[in-house]
Amino acid sequence: MDFLTISELFLMLCLVIYMFATLRIAARKTTGSALAGVAGFTIALAVVLTMVTSLTGVTFCRDIAFALIILSPVGTIAAATVLGGGEI
Repeated sequence: MDFLTISELFLMLCLVIYMFATLRIAARKTTGSALAGVAGFTIALAVVLTMVTSLTGVTFCRDIAFALIILSPVGTIAAATVLGGGEI
């Protein structure tokens, strides 16, 4: 294995640890920390899926990552609207 592949695998490991940390943040009782934790988790998951695409050549992982990046803010805005007392 070359240095680039090793560094990509190390970055994926770091992102998985970050995903566990954001799950812990999302499990707190406040709404703001829950939204921040879920947002951090989806961004880390999208980056990991993009790296899986570059390492293995599985192209549908890139499509899933793109959908996560696009739909994540939509869900956050909808949740914030409902929690703020409005309707969707």
